[in-house]
Amino acid sequence: MASDPTQPLTTIKGIGPGRAELFARLGLFSLNDLLEFLPRSYLDYSRPKKIADIEDGEAAAVRIGFIGPAKLFRSKTKVTVTTVSIGDETGNMTASWFNQPYIMKAVPKEPGGYIVGTMDRRSGARFLRASFMKELPGVVPVYPLVKGLNQASVRKAVKAALDACLDGVEETLPKRIITEYGLIPLREAISEVHFPKDPETLKKARRRLAFEDAAVLTIVLEKLRSVKKSTSGISFNTVGILGEFLPLLPFEPTDAQYGVMNEIALDMASDQPMSRLIQGDVGSGKTVLALYAMYVAAKNGYQSVLMAPTEILAEQHFKQLRHFFGERAAILTGHMTAKERREALAGIADGSTIAVCGTHALIENGVEFSNLGVVITDEQHRFGVRQRAAIGKKGEAPDTLIMSATPIPRTLSLILYGDLDISTVRGMPPGRKPAVTKLVPERKRADMYRYIEELIADERIQAYVVCPMIEENEELEGVRSAESLYEELRGNLSLRIGLLHGRMKNGEKDELMERFRKGELDMLVSTTVIEVGVDVPNACIMVIESAERFGLAQLHQLRGRVGRGDKQSYCFLLTGSGSKTALERLRFLTETSDGFRIAEKDLELRGPGELIGMRQHGISEFGAAALAMDIETLRLAKECAASLLSGPEDESAKIIEKAMRKYARSLENVAIN
Repeated sequence: MASDPTQPLTTIKGIGPGRAELFARLGLFSLNDLLEFLPRSYLDYSRPKKIADIEDGEAAAVRIGFIGPAKLFRSKTKVTVTTVSIGDETGNMTASWFNQPYIMKAVPKEPGGYIVGTMDRRSGARFLRASFMKELPGVVPVYPLVKGLNQASVRKAVKAALDACLDGVEETLPKRIITEYGLIPLREAISEVHFPKDPETLKKARRRLAFEDAAVLTIVLEKLRSVKKSTSGISFNTVGILGEFLPLLPFEPTDAQYGVMNEIALDMASDQPMSRLIQGDVGSGKTVLALYAMYVAAKNGYQSVLMAPTEILAEQHFKQLRHFFGERAAILTGHMTAKERREALAGIADGSTIAVCGTHALIENGVEFSNLGVVITDEQHRFGVRQRAAIGKKGEAPDTLIMSATPIPRTLSLILYGDLDISTVRGMPPGRKPAVTKLVPERKRADMYRYIEELIADERIQAYVVCPMIEENEELEGVRSAESLYEELRGNLSLRIGLLHGRMKNGEKDELMERFRKGELDMLVSTTVIEVGVDVPNACIMVIESAERFGLAQLHQLRGRVGRGDKQSYCFLLTGSGSKTALERLRFLTETSDGFRIAEKDLELRGPGELIGMRQHGISEFGAAALAMDIETLRLAKECAASLLSGPEDESAKIIEKAMRKYARSLENVAIN
């Protein structure tokens, strides 16, 4: 008889209160939570590969044809390194382990068996994170971890949960649907998604779970849309307001901007609350659309609020608000003095402040609006769903506008934002030139930086240099950290250089960015903290170190930080990777500056989950399956959900019950999302 899936993890042998706390940090409390805790990736060791055929960064299993003696030495930084030479008929490689001297005992004395690990071809052929096996382990799941838990302990716990309660899992989809869409049963899918027999079985399991999750999400969003249609909101008078707004702009809007302003006007004139997502490329002019909505609200005597993810971005918005609303504009951030905060709060509460912008400080207790009519969140993927819900509760059914600079392909948008109306801003404002993007191999690093030094001197422009890490990592040889590169460039270039990263205090970061904005620094070495919203028109050069370690969409976001003025901008993608796949991805970025084409390519290469950031969408970890699949599966699931909602109740009861139970506590959060 199957165990109750709601039982706590401590019912599993080997999981006591201490270990249960570690699992709790992953959001896992019950046996059912483990069943729904999907692997983030898989290592395919179902077939051995030849050493010569393994690409840089690829995980593989190699049959050991030759093995040398294990060697142990200590590096200058006192890290112990264990190495052993492994060979087959196509070549040799060196397996390396860091701070694991005990591995010496595990090294076989004779050829035979297998070694599994990850290839690093940056300096020869090195095999990292390797293990010796007598038999091929097949397809191995890789789970998200927290400090104190390793892969073996999570796999063991998941296996125990499957053994205990898989038999009690009920099928949620009608037989007709399973047959019609070629799906495998739910129990089989759950079992195989954790411990697949082979890659083909895994594909079927992921498709089934993807299909179900997309159907469940569609059902919830349809329910939300019907609730919104029955909600009364503010009916704004929009007649003639666009004509008053346009003369305040320093430029003529693009056709795309005009189109979206008309959509906003229709939404705001309606007596139902506006729920609109505006997605557009980096620098496509979305802020103007937000200002128009705020201007309409002000002309009707209502307040509006614009929430930004960083103080730097909030300050940029505030300057624009002052232009449109003068003294009736206010800003609220975490770094204001007590007096400034009191004055800002008083103006917001009594209605004398008509337009407000700020950071997370806007959602704190004590921020009371007089008559809030419009709520706007900028760079929406940077806020958690609860934060967006909290700001919306500051008013009575206010109109909601969400802005995103992460272009998402249309089919995926319709599934993720099924409860929102979607506007797309294509094209760039007049005068903007796309960045000239170049792929630079490691061997030309020094030449590239000398060229940049000359460009900065001749053109009097500034540069960003982005690194994937803050500090050095022994295991990632050849990947420069922000700290080490900063020291290296300071010693070799006659430029004023600053260092910016996420571990710095907010005040330090803001001060450094202000110095860069004022032109007191020529170059800013940074991690991806500069990815969102920073607008420095004189910054015309972007260098991205180890570019292969970033996704295409993120690379495009980073590239969007330059070219904000009328000067020519440049983006250099620096890579030491020998991987054909990685180089193909990077070359694609040099061929187009269209964010939607790039999003489509990213979707094709990495799956939607990577593209949009799973947890930002109010979707559980099990939902990761839905967004790791192809768009066609998601489209069919949406079609299926629609047919179930319009069909006989007895057929759709279980899937609707699952949908409402799954999202019961987060319905309003998903709605804001």
